[in-house]
Amino acid sequence: MAAMNQPRDSRFAKRQRGFSLVEILVGVVIGLIGVAVMFQMMAIWANHERSTTSGGELQTAGAIGMFSLERDLKLGGLGFSTAKPPATGGVAGCTVNGIDNGRVFSFPLQSIVIAPAVGGAPDTITVTHGDSSFFVTGETFKDSSAFTKKTARRNGFKIGDLAVVADPTTAPINCTLIEITSDTNPDLYTIEHASVAYVSSYAAVGAPPVNARFNPAGGTGALYAAGQIFSLGPNPQSNIWQINAGRVLRRTDQIHNTAIDVAENVVNLKAEYGIDADGDGIIQAAEWGTVAPANPAALLAVRVAILVRGAQFEKSRDPSAGGAATAVTPVEPVWAERDPAHKFLMTNVDGTPDSFDATQADPNNWRYYRYRVYEKVIPLRNMLWGL
Repeated sequence: MAAMNQPRDSRFAKRQRGFSLVEILVGVVIGLIGVAVMFQMMAIWANHERSTTSGGELQTAGAIGMFSLERDLKLGGLGFSTAKPPATGGVAGCTVNGIDNGRVFSFPLQSIVIAPAVGGAPDTITVTHGDSSFFVTGETFKDSSAFTKKTARRNGFKIGDLAVVADPTTAPINCTLIEITSDTNPDLYTIEHASVAYVSSYAAVGAPPVNARFNPAGGTGALYAAGQIFSLGPNPQSNIWQINAGRVLRRTDQIHNTAIDVAENVVNLKAEYGIDADGDGIIQAAEWGTVAPANPAALLAVRVAILVRGAQFEKSRDPSAGGAATAVTPVEPVWAERDPAHKFLMTNVDGTPDSFDATQADPNNWRYYRYRVYEKVIPLRNMLWGL
């Protein structure tokens, strides 16, 4: 019996002896190759994911920035677009002086002001507009005192409105921002702008009086015997749009002294006036420029462009160069319908002057980032309609 069982035990022993060292090493090598391939694929996937995320953030920043800027530009001139140029006895373009609880400030009585920068650097745009729902044209006044103005009609002027009073007979033109505090004079023409507490017509029923912010203690003095007055409503704005800290589109309201960061990763801002110089109702190619028109009525539109940069440092591979790393943006982006004469000025990522070429894959080299240009021609409806 024992002899008969011996071969069976030998067969079992051979089956249970396991893998050899060579087999184990081969398995380890195959596993390491698989792990390496896995990690490489994960790295590639992560890089694509970062690129996709960066592209999404770029698109979001550009869309928000352009939407906000466009909305503000469309309001430009509301409340004073009927102001005539000084050459015809008007007050358009005067510098409006204001005092907000002791803070001295000024802004132009002009719908859009473009401060162009040389060489493609970021421009600055100032947009001024009112928000009155009752009165959107100018009116004359006479019999002025330091705290009152007697208008030809006062129906559209409400308590709580800010207004611009201007005397076109002075040089330079005197323009001052006032806050209307009363319209109860029995003559039905006079409005008051005293340094007193009052209840705004826009306040809720039973609201307590508030102190006038924008009326200087001494009033307008003897500056105005007569002139023109423009109601800007309860919350007018004179917004400065500019690139702040090299990559943030910021809006600063000069009247209320507030600032908002609208969009990040915006590295440039450009703008041009669209002027109907020949009066044919069409803005020709040669009628786009950075010089403001002498006649505000000739300004029909503004062309604006913002340049947004992705946050992801990227390198492309050029098969013709043996797979060497190349820049994803080798040349300067352009605007104005891809006009080569309208190139953006590109700087290093840290804001210093450009010091690289397309072959230097440095994180500070602007060429190794993706860009998108958002551009729009915006009609100035208040100027077109004369509101």
